[in-house]
Amino acid sequence: MANNHTNLQAVDHNGQKLSVQHTSTDSPILPAANIEHLKSIDPSLVGWVVSETEKEANARRTQESRINLFIFIESISGVAMGGLVSIIGFLIGGYLVLEGHDWAGVAICGTTLGTIVTVLMNKDKPDQPAPPIASRKRSARPKKVA
Repeated sequence: MANNHTNLQAVDHNGQKLSVQHTSTDSPILPAANIEHLKSIDPSLVGWVVSETEKEANARRTQESRINLFIFIESISGVAMGGLVSIIGFLIGGYLVLEGHDWAGVAICGTTLGTIVTVLMNKDKPDQPAPPIASRKRSARPKKVA
């Protein structure tokens, strides 16, 4: 059972101090000291806490399995749609070549192939956010103030 202790302290300009402490655990149930304290208050609370913890754990497992299923469906549908679009692109390009429009067919097939290769090469790289608007300007010079 791993515990995560967070301690935050701040001091203002007058010398007053503020201290906040937080402890969290990844255990599925309360620590033994807390259960013992609950038992001293009301013995029926321990059974209630255990049953509620079981319900919460079951709900969390159900939610995680549902999320994993949706992620899997999204991944597979993305691959299937990408494959479908590439097949359609090659079919249209091949049809144009057979109809005598050589350059148009070659351009569509080449673009389709280039797109497929680009997607396959960059699929594991994380998306990079767009730069801020201020840095996109070509000549963003500060105005002179008189």
